[in-house]
Amino acid sequence: MISRTQSFITHSIVLLFLSLCAAAAAQGPNRDSMHHGNEWIDPDHSEPSGTRYHLFATPSRGPATEASCLMYLPPDYEKKPAQRFPVLYWLHGGAGSQREGVWIVQRIDAEIRSGSLPPFIIVLVQGLPDVRYINSKDGTRPVEDVIIHDLIPHIDATYRTIATRRSRAIEGMSMGGFGALRLGFKYPQLFGTVSALAPSIKPMAQEPEVVREPFGNDQAYWDETGPWNIVKQHAAEIRARTRVRLLVGDQDPLLAPVTDYHVLLTSLGIEHRFTVVAGAHHRYDEIISRLPDDALQFWKDAFVE
Repeated sequence: MISRTQSFITHSIVLLFLSLCAAAAAQGPNRDSMHHGNEWIDPDHSEPSGTRYHLFATPSRGPATEASCLMYLPPDYEKKPAQRFPVLYWLHGGAGSQREGVWIVQRIDAEIRSGSLPPFIIVLVQGLPDVRYINSKDGTRPVEDVIIHDLIPHIDATYRTIATRRSRAIEGMSMGGFGALRLGFKYPQLFGTVSALAPSIKPMAQEPEVVREPFGNDQAYWDETGPWNIVKQHAAEIRARTRVRLLVGDQDPLLAPVTDYHVLLTSLGIEHRFTVVAGAHHRYDEIISRLPDDALQFWKDAFVE
């Protein structure tokens, strides 16, 4: 006969398992095992269809260090060796990895091959879990510096990119949306297009300890590095110059703060597309698939020139 204590332990284990499964599914298809997001270099070296595994030096972290990313090169990259291409940097969500963006790469590749989209390069960034694409306050995880000072210059030096702000975009989902807003708006000289899907931009007090820790549990550092203050600081450089998209599902718990951010952008005179997607939860695939118009048309408008 099972004791009440044994029954409680079994019930707790089941609940923990279900919560981990829910977390792993939260961002949509191709969600990677959560531990893969704990490394600067993704330990899974496989190359999902349409991508190639790539390592680059990270002097921002110190000598002889590297990080990984997944690269998508459009079919014309090999066929037209004199042509240069726009670049989209794609940021994954919390506890994810660079592989989280494979789903959208394959969707975009199909549209490029059909002629519906202009060809462009996609870089799937390997971020760290819950660091929100900032430099952690203690200096041990300089994610922002790795992206801005190491990755982007490396991509421009290694691949045939169009190295201008108008031909460089950044997009992210959830934690990646937080990163896309703060990096895209902090560096308007680098990014001409910023797209954030269900960005995780709740107040620090509403976030768990694992999210607050990289900020040193410091409200001032949270405010300094977060997308709310950054967009105010750079509004004049963004206004009428940057293409901005803000999407969220009407079933997403982040609907309220994302709507508040839309109100902020409007108050700053920053033109942007804001859409609440009917029936979509906190899932990248639902938001993209349930948009009332063609979600990928956004990239045609961004890169057609």
